[in-house]
Amino acid sequence: MLLCEGLAAQVAAQDVLSPARPMALSAALLRAPSDADSFYIQRYRRENDVRLFYGAQGSSLAYGSERKNDSEVNTALYNNVNDLVGFGLSYKFIDFDLSYSLPKVRILDEDRQNLSQFKLVFSSTGRKLAIRASYSDSKGVIVVDQGGDFSSAPDIHLSRTGIQLSYYFNCKKYSWRAANFQNELQRRSAGSFLLRLEPFYRSIGMKSPIVPAGLDTREIYGNQVGLSYVRSPGLIIMGGYGHNFAMYGGRFFVSPIVFVGPGLACNIYKAETGTQTKLNAEWAGFFALNVGYNGAKTYATLKGVYEAGYFKLNPSYFTTSDLKIMLTIGLRFYHLEKFIPTSVF
Repeated sequence: MLLCEGLAAQVAAQDVLSPARPMALSAALLRAPSDADSFYIQRYRRENDVRLFYGAQGSSLAYGSERKNDSEVNTALYNNVNDLVGFGLSYKFIDFDLSYSLPKVRILDEDRQNLSQFKLVFSSTGRKLAIRASYSDSKGVIVVDQGGDFSSAPDIHLSRTGIQLSYYFNCKKYSWRAANFQNELQRRSAGSFLLRLEPFYRSIGMKSPIVPAGLDTREIYGNQVGLSYVRSPGLIIMGGYGHNFAMYGGRFFVSPIVFVGPGLACNIYKAETGTQTKLNAEWAGFFALNVGYNGAKTYATLKGVYEAGYFKLNPSYFTTSDLKIMLTIGLRFYHLEKFIPTSVF
């Protein structure tokens, strides 16, 4: 984190060079947008791109209780690890990404590499608003106790479906596409406050109990003793900020984005006492740092993403933590036809 902050500070301190200077992209390869300030944002003439990415992920799903004093921090933070490989396409108004896990490629405990993950994302990005629909499915998840007292069998099934609506206030100068997809050019540094609304549905299923029989008591976990599944439709509202630091007319860039905010979920769960429903508050946070190179025909980015969440059933609760680092290589190309529209907005 200190390295990222230092890099961002160093970038901010540099003068942003105009496109006329060396290293900047040629004006002949760009065009001015009709809905933004062309002094800050330019469109590529090769408006579409196809990309491949490879990365690593560590994730933690921890289970605890407000009636238990977790004085020790769990040292095995990322009990679910895997490498990710994926394919993406941006064509006119559609952005598409598909990724899946590559298990057992690291020298770690056998059960920690049991995670099987699949994720599908569709999005459409306008000048002011981005709509992103995603579905992720993870099998073989290990749940740990918040204090490190136990670790479940790798048989937890976690799935999540969500639709993110992200609004950026300084849309004339700040490019969401440049920050996330690299099929638009941020010529000069600019930032924007952000607002995100996300309805979601989350499901956690267990083939065997999370908590060992000797620890799974009513005194600690209340009505969640013998928990077998949790299904949660809900809504999260997050505020945030994003900034695109542009160097050499956008040839090189650093783009941090941060979101944090509360949510509300209707948790439907089954335990020894039967099926119950509770309406609970929760919290979520998101941080991404995208560093890369823009070319007229190709681009390359290194992206780090950290996501964290907290939701409770009262007295028990779950915390989630995901860290991803991905390298992306993209190839730009022109439109292939004329009958598909370029925007749905």
